[in-house]
This record gives sequence, structure tokens and C-alpha cells, in this order.
Amino acid sequence: MKNYGWAVLSGVLLALCFPKWGLFPLGWVALVPVVWRAQGLRPWRAAIQFFVAGWVFHAMLLHWLMGNVYWAGGWAFVGYLVLCTILASYRGVVGLVWAWLRGRAPVLGGALSLALLWAAMEVADSYLFTGFGWGAVAYSQGRDLALAQWAAVGGTPLVSAVVVLFNALVALAIVEKGGIRWLRAAAAVAVLVLGHVVGAALLDEADYDSRPLAVGLVQTDFPLEMKWDAEYGVEMVRNAAEKSRLLAEQKPVDLFVWPEAVIMHQIETPGIEREVTALTKETGVPLYVGSVRYDADQKGWPNSSYLIASDGTIVDYYDKVHLCPFGEYAPFARHFPFLKAMVPAIGDVMFGEEAKAWPVGGRTIGPLICFEVLFARMAEELRGMGADCIVVITNLGWFGASGAIPQEFEFARLRAVETRLPVVHCANTGISGVFDPWGRFTLIEGIFDQFGRLRRFKDGVSPRATIMRRAGGVLPVAAPGKRPVPHGPRVVPWLAVAGSGLLVLAGLATAFKKHTPKP
Repeated sequence: MKNYGWAVLSGVLLALCFPKWGLFPLGWVALVPVVWRAQGLRPWRAAIQFFVAGWVFHAMLLHWLMGNVYWAGGWAFVGYLVLCTILASYRGVVGLVWAWLRGRAPVLGGALSLALLWAAMEVADSYLFTGFGWGAVAYSQGRDLALAQWAAVGGTPLVSAVVVLFNALVALAIVEKGGIRWLRAAAAVAVLVLGHVVGAALLDEADYDSRPLAVGLVQTDFPLEMKWDAEYGVEMVRNAAEKSRLLAEQKPVDLFVWPEAVIMHQIETPGIEREVTALTKETGVPLYVGSVRYDADQKGWPNSSYLIASDGTIVDYYDKVHLCPFGEYAPFARHFPFLKAMVPAIGDVMFGEEAKAWPVGGRTIGPLICFEVLFARMAEELRGMGADCIVVITNLGWFGASGAIPQEFEFARLRAVETRLPVVHCANTGISGVFDPWGRFTLIEGIFDQFGRLRRFKDGVSPRATIMRRAGGVLPVAAPGKRPVPHGPRVVPWLAVAGSGLLVLAGLATAFKKHTPKP
């Protein structure tokens, strides 16, 4: 604890910023202990400090992965440890490079450099080994709506960089003496104030009138054991259809949305097709739903979803493009067959090939399935295809009432802010509702009781109260907002990567200059 206690403290504080603890203000000081402790250490020692902080952070953040022990046995525990180690190593590289730069020249290893390196690391984290940027600092700050608006300027890496910059300035102010200490402290205050003042200026009112769209959301809350029992295949669809009819009787609906994997057999299965067709024809409302699909050409089973027209015909399907490693497929299983033992019960899922956007009710919706909401580039692609609304369907029933559900919920919020598009979030076990283009959330209206009646919430109900409950509601979907920097969320993260590269080159040049003998 003498050597690594401060690093452990940083890891704990940063994890507490994320759901389900949600103490997001701690993010402004969470990294101070490890940055302070790394001062003056050799690069490899600083790397260990950052690695330890990163490992403790991910071990707490991803605690819900241990739920896979129930489905996959002990291999899930091995996978959990390996993943935490890989993700922590990225933080270790940041500490290594930053300490090395600081040793070359203080100007190269300042607070801004650490923020830049951190942002670049988060970009790399979202791409390396198919990407798993679950622990980006920005996702802990979604409830701070003013700060979150910076995602519309430069994506989530920019939000993270602002928070890391403040932490670094505070840590360096503690280390420094004299006037430079107060200069750094003043700079930290400026970052905190301007970050919120400018962010608040970017907030705007949502427009619900120019392009009206009402979605009827049904949070089915079917347990996985029920989904895998063939006897309940038709019953689950019938139950969801019954609840959808109830919603349509109470309010006008333009689109029904059901969660991922509600339909566990092919949609053409007689009983299932009958229920879906009857619902859409009787109500005159199209349906978007997660479903099983068999691809006869590829002879595989993608994780799919369907758009069903109001006359009961299938408009199109979308196959999940970005699958979840070790959840839907086993990476490198061709070379290491034992890895398939780590995949929880469902085996290999076939990859989808393309993103899609569909016209619905005068709007254009862009579908994402579960894990895909983590990837900003996928939401950007849908926006580029003309989508003015993103619809996310998900099923985190694997993980019970753990932190997985509220954590993924915050990804959807940041996708809304980044793209300035509303995001409809419909989950099997929660949390379901609609984000406006500035990240404000409207929760589903109520809980279905044992008699199938919708019991509406009173004001002030927490979204967490809906987790693992059957719920529903008809909610308005706002029109798209205007981006303050049109291509910022796509370009700025790569500028951080380029800037980090230039820092390293400058450090190498300094090292070369020091070791070049004078004539």
C-alpha cells in the first residue's frame, strides 16, 4: 500500500464515478492521486502506477462480467481477469509515455500532454482488438449535461480530456512550489468553469413539433431461461403484442419498438407470424423488433432485427455488425479452439455486413443492437446515411441488476449528444426511454402489473427503479439538433492521436539532441 496505495485509491474513485454508484463529481479528482504519485518516477515505475489504477478501476467497473460464471463456468472468471489486464495496460502505456516525456522536457510532460495522451488512448481503446472503450471517462459524466455537450464538439474523447486536464493541473499544482503552483491552480479553475459555461451555452430546447414521432416502447423483462425454452417462443410475442395494443389504445403511436431477442424463433414461424401480423394490421402501426434469423446463403445465425410494416409485411432486416467478443463469438477460436468454452451458451453468431436506415412515419430511423451503442463511429455512419433518429434495442438480462445496465444507458446518452440525434433506447430488463439530442432523458411511463395494466409513475421516479421490471409507454421523439462543429466528433479524436504522435516525436528529438556529441 505504501507503493501503490495512491494508485489503488485513484482506481476506486474513478470506478465510483460510473453507474451504478454514479458519484460522477468524483471524476474531477479521481486521477489526482495516481498523477501525483507518478511524479518524478522513472517511466516504467510510472507505468506500473497507472496500470494498477487502471486494473482496480476496470475490476470494479466490469464487476458484472462475473455474472457469466453462471452461464459459462470458470472460464468467465479467466476472461474477466484477462480483459481487466489488457485494458489496464493501455493506462500503463499512457503513464509510461507521459513520464518519459516529462523526463525529456517539462514542457512536453505537462497537464495538457497527459490530457492529449489520455484522449488518444481512449480512441485506441475503441478500436484495438475490435474495440472495448467501456471505461472512457466521459461515460461517467453524462449526468453533467453541461460538460457532456463537449461531445458534440469533439466526441467523448474530448469530454474525457477536459476532466483529465483538470486532474493533472491539480496534481501538478500540489507538486509545484511558488508562483507556478498558483498558476496551475488558476488554470484548473478556468478549465472547470469554462468547461461548464461553454457547455451550458451549447444546450438548447428540444423540438418535438416540426417532425413529430411517437414510439410505443415495451420493456418485456423476459428472463433468459424463458427465452431459451422453445415452449415460450410464441407466448413471449403474444405477451408483448398484448401490451403494445394497450399502449395504442391510450395514445397515438407511430412505431412500436420491442427489445433485442424478443422473437427467439424465425419470424416466419406460424404462431409468431400470426401475432406480429395481427398487431400491426389491427393498430395500423409498424413494429421494430429484435429477432432470430437464419441466413440460408451464409448458413449462419446473425443477431437480427426486423422492421414490420403496418400491413404486416416485412420491410427489411438488420443484422448486428459489431458483435460482442466472448458474448456472441470467440475471437481467435480458429487458432485456439478452447476459447469457445468461454462463450456463454449461445455459440458463434454470424456477423452482419452493413448498416441500414429506414423511413418510418416521416422520419428515418437508424438501428443499433445492444453492444453497438458503444461505438461512436457506428452512430456517425447512421447519421451520414440520413438517419434522424437512432433506435437502440438491447438485452442485458445476462447481468441481472448489476452496473451493466446503467453503464450502457450512459453510452446511449453520449451517442445522442455526439450526433445531435434523438436516441430511442428499448431494453429487455431496462432502462427504456428516449434521449433528446442534448442527452436529456424521458423515462417510459409506467410498470405493467400482474393483470397487464399500466401503472404510471409519479414524478421523480429514478430510471433505476425500472430495472428488471415489465414496463412501457408512448413517448415523443424530438427532431434532430444542429451540431456546433459539424465534423468535430469524427475529426477531433484523430487530432488527439496525431497530437500524441507529435509529442512522442518531439520527445525523441529532444533525446537525440541530448545524446548528439558536440563538435
